[in-house]
Amino acid sequence: MDILEGNNLASNLFQRYSANAKNWKFVVSVSQMNGNFYDAIVSNPNEVWQLKIDSIYKPNPLIVGAKVDVDPVKFNDNSHMPFGYRKLDPEKIGKILTNMGENQDNSGISSYISSLISSSEPEVPAPNNSYAYGPFVFTQKNPIKVDEYQKNISEKLASRLKDKLRLLYSSYG
Repeated sequence: MDILEGNNLASNLFQRYSANAKNWKFVVSVSQMNGNFYDAIVSNPNEVWQLKIDSIYKPNPLIVGAKVDVDPVKFNDNSHMPFGYRKLDPEKIGKILTNMGENQDNSGISSYISSLISSSEPEVPAPNNSYAYGPFVFTQKNPIKVDEYQKNISEKLASRLKDKLRLLYSSYG
């Protein structure tokens, strides 16, 4: 099992996404093993990746992850919009933002933005375009039934993340 970190992990996942942008899922939950971190499962129809994230409350969290041997079919539900990059029309977004500033009642804005995003298919982003990306599904429980294999991977990822935190912050436990 190869554990990837930071930019290497992001580049690897982006290359895989670029090969096929359809039916990706990104689910984040509080770690069941160690409440100090977050677990994330990133999946597509062919593979599943397990990630450990130090925080969801900062712009550049520390992340480590590995491809895991879990059946991706478990994540092929249609209960929510698949993760992906969706192209945005800057003129439409500009009008929405202008209307938000002019109107005190913005109750319809959220549903309009949601319908605008859900009406477009995920695609590979290209330079000089505007995109929304997501959704990231946040849950209380990890969607993978945790067995010994998953516990082992979770512990290895948590250990690697702790090592990274100790290097950055000498006082980290």
